[in-house]
Parts: sequence; structure tokens; C-alpha cells
Amino acid sequence: MSDTSGQVLSVSNKQGTKREYETILILRPQTSKVGIREFVTKMQGVFEKCGARLIKIENWGTRTLAYPINRSPTGIYLYWRYLGGSDIVHEFERNLRITDAVLRFYTVKVDEDVDPAARPSEITDDLLENISEPPPEPEPEPVREVEEENSMYADDGVEGLEEGVN
Repeated sequence: MSDTSGQVLSVSNKQGTKREYETILILRPQTSKVGIREFVTKMQGVFEKCGARLIKIENWGTRTLAYPINRSPTGIYLYWRYLGGSDIVHEFERNLRITDAVLRFYTVKVDEDVDPAARPSEITDDLLENISEPPPEPEPEPVREVEEENSMYADDGVEGLEEGVN
């Protein structure tokens, strides 16, 4: 039997191309920075074993969930974008299911027939070192003082409306 890992096993797809996927997963809020780093390293091993290529990983930080999942009102969101064959999604999701730190995940096929050489990877050692750090929170917009904009409505036709009412 030949080794077909990392290949798209579909008759309709062009040979030598891969599919592009993205997965968003939610980790338990108690997961430490070291735990996130170990999790990412473990998942990179899964990608290498399957012949897939990781394009992008982002830490979206801790967010409040719409409803509690396993009694957790918040979770740490991680975004993964990768190229691979049909088997990478199955193996990646299998590993996510058996990892206790993962609350939920969702995978979407972004594109088919992608030339792997045309999609450069944005993964660097510096990015992997800082993946456990959430991004900085956006600064709130400064509060503007409200001027007397309602003054134009105070005198226009108020008396006329009151007199016209029977």
C-alpha cells in the first residue's frame, strides 16, 4: 500500500494541489501559557506527520461565550489556517477531541486546488514563542462631549403641534 498521507484523494481535484482549511477552537480559560505552547507544539507534530503545512496561527484572546460550555463562561480562542489533504482534518479533529483543554472546535474548507508553493507560511519562531500571549485589547474610543444639538428641535413647531391637537 502506498503512502498517501497529505494528498487530496478526490478524482475531481487537480493533482499536486491541496485544500486550504481554517479551524477555530476554544480552549479552557484555565489553560496556562505553557499549556498553550505545549498544545501548539503537539498539533504541529500532527501537521508534519500528515504532510500538511500550517499557514497561520492567531491567539484571539479570552472571550465571553454566548453560553457556558462545560461550566466555563469564557474561553481562549485560537485560529488555525493550514493546507493539507483530505486526511489532515480527520486527524487534527481527532487530536482535538482527545485533548482535555479543548472545549469546542469548528473547521471550514476555505479553498480547493491550492498550489502549496503559492501560499507562504506566516509561522515564525517568534510567533510560536508569543502564541500563548493574547493580543492587546483594543483601546476604547474617547468619549465626546455632547453639545446642545437638541436646541434646534426645542423651538421648531412645538407650539404649533400643541395648538393643533383637539
